[in-house]
Amino acid sequence: MSVPLLTQRPAGPDELRVLRRRDWAAAGIVAAVLIGIALRFVSRGPLWLDEAQSLAIARQPLAHLTDALKHDGAPPLYYALLHVWTGWFGTSTFAVRSLSAIPAVLALPAVLRLGRRIGGDAVGIAAIVLLAVSPFAVRYAVEARMYSLLLLFGILGAHAVLSAHRHRTWTATAGVAVVSAALLYTHYYSVFLLTVVGAAELWRAVRRRDGGSTRVVLGIVIGSLTFLPWLPVFLYQSRHTGAPWASAPDASAVFATINAWMGGARPEAQAAYLVAVGCVVLAIIGRRGRGSEVVLHSRIAALPARLLAVVVGTLVLAIVVDGIGQQAYAPRYLSMGAGLFVVVVGCGIAVLPSRRARRIMLALLVVAELSVCVQNAWQPRTQAGQVASVLNAQARPGDVIVYCPDQLGPPTSRLLHTPVRQVVFPNFARPKLVDWVDYRQRIKTADAQAFGARLDRLAPRNHVWLVWSLQVKPLSKACAGLIDHLVASRGVPTQPVTRHPEFSETMSLNDYGPVKP
Repeated sequence: MSVPLLTQRPAGPDELRVLRRRDWAAAGIVAAVLIGIALRFVSRGPLWLDEAQSLAIARQPLAHLTDALKHDGAPPLYYALLHVWTGWFGTSTFAVRSLSAIPAVLALPAVLRLGRRIGGDAVGIAAIVLLAVSPFAVRYAVEARMYSLLLLFGILGAHAVLSAHRHRTWTATAGVAVVSAALLYTHYYSVFLLTVVGAAELWRAVRRRDGGSTRVVLGIVIGSLTFLPWLPVFLYQSRHTGAPWASAPDASAVFATINAWMGGARPEAQAAYLVAVGCVVLAIIGRRGRGSEVVLHSRIAALPARLLAVVVGTLVLAIVVDGIGQQAYAPRYLSMGAGLFVVVVGCGIAVLPSRRARRIMLALLVVAELSVCVQNAWQPRTQAGQVASVLNAQARPGDVIVYCPDQLGPPTSRLLHTPVRQVVFPNFARPKLVDWVDYRQRIKTADAQAFGARLDRLAPRNHVWLVWSLQVKPLSKACAGLIDHLVASRGVPTQPVTRHPEFSETMSLNDYGPVKP
């Protein structure tokens, strides 16, 4: 959603209108946007855990989708869309990931229009260019998850609120309701955004009797009511599913999230983050002075300040609630704020007093962000492809493939075509899906020695292939115990694949021979 009581500001005669000119700046802007669009369809390597899990859930019949999601912990909109999409285009890695590229591309004209509605052409052009080359936006445009859809809905929500304030019609109210419902059915963290916007609009509706705010509140309420049929599933998920490998956030997560939106830990991204923070400061307290001056005012600029307040307020609320409840947090959960933050940065660039200064600032950000995008595009995420290649070539009927922890199962098993038995530690389940229901309690009772003994009885004369990683903390000690047992019962293994730090999802492959006599 967006900020309370935003009104459209007409573009002044000095706004940046380079797209109507035939000069190098116009060419650079168009090139940056086109490169950003192309990068939204470029990725290397197979699906990693979350993507493979998404695909496995989406391939269930729609009638079974609710039950499948009870064991995962997410709302259904993205999975229903992925079900239809893969039915049309297949389940290749490119086809599965390309669904996320569609909303990522649609977000570009949407953020251009939003920037123009808030601050004129200068803001709109800066916003579309920055979002086009955003490493965060590109990263999730090539991942089979719901986060690029969430980013688009955040921008559309801002448009819906603007329209409700400007037109004050039932159609505009319906727009707020539709986007509110779409946000809730895409990711549960949307409730924090809707709470912040709804509270601000409610305060204004009561305090100032503003009709536009009343319509926004009504739209949010109507959209939230559509979530009631899914509420029992959400309550079940909240009691039984979670992310046991991550810790609860603290206050630093606010800055870490904004840093992630600008590209993360790479030096170029850090430079872009610092520049963006400076632009945010200019957007809030900066004004164009005479000539080539920028004047800092004690009185803040209302429109960018309100937009930033919604973004930061949503971050703070989510982090406080997660901290109190000791829930895991990741910056991608609040993707709906990334596009809005870009608009605030664009407002800061627009404060710069000359077209030359604005172009230089935008060019610096584009160069820094694009370098990170290209690096990300060519960096594969998982070693599942390497492991699967060895198993397809060397595993034989009667062999057993074990995944420890079970989270290595979904990305690897979908690539195998060799007819062998596959099981996961700690419960001998199939590797296609990870069951997150009561996961923390289940892994606490994991018994590596009992699992290994059963494995030896299952395949005493065949090879056991262990796909393993000690990077997943909840099961690292148990997996190390399973390795010790297999070495004791079957001897020292060969290791055709070893962990490589180039990948974000690393894994190793051990080949154990028959049980020793």
